[in-house]
Amino acid sequence: MIVKFSDHGKGKASGVLNYLLKEKGDKGALVPRAHAKVLYGDPVLTEHLINTTPYKSKYKSGYLSFSERADEISEADKKRIMQEFEEIIFCGLESDQYDILWIEHADKDIDDTYPTGRLELNFVIPCQELRSGKAFQPYYEPADQKRVNAWKNIINSEVKTIQGEPLSDPNDPERKRLVNPYSSHAPRPMPFDLKSYTKKDADKDEETIANPPSRKLLEEAIKRRLLLDWQNGIAMNRRRVLSQLEQWGLTINRGNSEKTLSVTSSKLTDKNGKPMGVRLKGGMFEKEFNGHQFKPEVKEEKHSAYYNRVNRDERKQSDEEHLANGIKIKEAYHQERYKNSATPKPLVSDKNIKQELEVAKPAPAEAYRTSFRQRF
Repeated sequence: MIVKFSDHGKGKASGVLNYLLKEKGDKGALVPRAHAKVLYGDPVLTEHLINTTPYKSKYKSGYLSFSERADEISEADKKRIMQEFEEIIFCGLESDQYDILWIEHADKDIDDTYPTGRLELNFVIPCQELRSGKAFQPYYEPADQKRVNAWKNIINSEVKTIQGEPLSDPNDPERKRLVNPYSSHAPRPMPFDLKSYTKKDADKDEETIANPPSRKLLEEAIKRRLLLDWQNGIAMNRRRVLSQLEQWGLTINRGNSEKTLSVTSSKLTDKNGKPMGVRLKGGMFEKEFNGHQFKPEVKEEKHSAYYNRVNRDERKQSDEEHLANGIKIKEAYHQERYKNSATPKPLVSDKNIKQELEVAKPAPAEAYRTSFRQRF
């Protein structure tokens, strides 16, 4: 399982909610999205809160993505994961101080053999503390990433599938790839196969790199050509990768992170004539890339060491310490920022409650849909 937060959040709620709950039908009209269901929350309430929030950042959305299929994880574990995620995001806040909407997707990688797709638990959080009306930022990466990552690691080590198998661990050295084949603006690609990658294909990719028609096609061509060089023993370290990119006429952007590499082409510009950057992800684009570490025998050795009981216990202890410290710090921050957000007084006084209960008739369940947030 991985945790991903979106960069969107400044527009109307219809954008994110339509994506999560709807899709285009045969005639182009929006229809309910297949394999999507609301697990918790009220889309109408969430939409209202987002659209009436006066702040620039209106909502924070994202998802918990699993390699496992939706029917391989029990409903009880899904509830546990969502509940604990709320606890590490809304540290120290009561349930009436925030709103969150949970939507399950199970439409990824469906085929005839597997009619139920991979599990995604999508969330949408209005950026407003509900008692005070103050701005609320659910996730700020420099302050919150370590805490969220520690929780993610703990969940991956503790939760098991219905079949009793552990969740896939994205940190497992055996799962590390030379290039990340996924892109936010591209469909799921076919795996690179050197045997079917002809010289004609390589020449075509080099032409795409020289005269890129789009960022998507440029990114895919770069990855295929570098994988070919890797197979031929050329792109074996960081220096050689950078040298090859520069030989293709690409500019290496400054300020690259430890884990990614960004390049631009002078022949691929936006409407203002500014070169459009392409961010490359995967082990080959990391700052300390060493091709020796990706040899099958080395990856297998690292995989065995990773799951050694001593190493596993040490990682879990470290994650638990990071999580506990992170929650303590975030709780103190929330309590200081929203300390004047007292619990609202009841609408009826204590002396009238008994009389009210005696004469009041039970309301239908739908009446409480947006008034009281049932816990998991």
